[in-house]
Amino acid sequence: MNKELKKLFDAEPVSSLYVAINRVLVNNDPDLMRMMKQASSRMCLATALTPGFRGFDLMKQLGACPMGMRWGASSNMGEQLSHIWIDQFTYWDSWEAHENFHETFEDVVVDACAKCGDVLLEGPEEPVYRVVHSDLPKLISMNQWLRKSAAGEAGHYAVETGNTVTVMATHRVRPGKEAEFEQAEIATMEKLRESTGMIGFQILKRIGLSTLGSGHATVESLMEDMKDSSGSKLKHTAEVWEGYTLPAEYLVMVEWESLCDAQGNMPHVNVKPEILFIHGPGVLNNCLTMPNVRMADSMFREQTYREILARA
Repeated sequence: MNKELKKLFDAEPVSSLYVAINRVLVNNDPDLMRMMKQASSRMCLATALTPGFRGFDLMKQLGACPMGMRWGASSNMGEQLSHIWIDQFTYWDSWEAHENFHETFEDVVVDACAKCGDVLLEGPEEPVYRVVHSDLPKLISMNQWLRKSAAGEAGHYAVETGNTVTVMATHRVRPGKEAEFEQAEIATMEKLRESTGMIGFQILKRIGLSTLGSGHATVESLMEDMKDSSGSKLKHTAEVWEGYTLPAEYLVMVEWESLCDAQGNMPHVNVKPEILFIHGPGVLNNCLTMPNVRMADSMFREQTYREILARA
């Protein structure tokens, strides 16, 4: 079975960027922002020092999109949810560069995670994705945008409103229908772009899982590290490609100027006829389950990856 999965992994087209998403479910604590910054300061520096790193975005869950008969959901459930998902996106030239980060700075990562242990319910889990398609402009201030616009250079930029939110929709696609799904999802997003407040979108395909990024290492390397952490390194239990999923898993991310824009216009994929007749047959009909849709906003980000993807 591993050989068959390896064949699928090797058959994946080479992308300009890869994304590791470290996910944790934590207490919905009002001091969460302060805690995350304190815990991740050294880890951010270590990440930036690793060759192949191209930017990051740290997102926290706001709520869940009430689509697909999930009427108990709400786009903004900040006061209702006891726990929320935190997603740390890191962008890389290759998945190998990401793994090199964990092998080089795993002690820094473990220390950062330990500081968050008292609020942690689930995770960490770190799936790795390939960027299938991206049309996501870099966010800048109004003054910066006006200067770039006057110079005729505003094409890959958008104004940071201070209220941007991201809709994150997970799709599990029928085997053999991946290409059809991707084409239909891109066409859907291009049509949705006409809706008020949409900034841009990304489509990511999961290619595997980082076991070290998921806080999992071999027992032998853990024992060596406990005896002497000065030179020993934690060892991953499996290769990234062994986390390749069947059915294929896609994460579609849609960025909006505000939560109000996302609430009012994201449902167009299911109710606006010219979008529905693309999204229904090409996207929903090729999924094995209804998409899982979450709302999130950025806690802090470094946007180099957007510039790289705009040039790709």
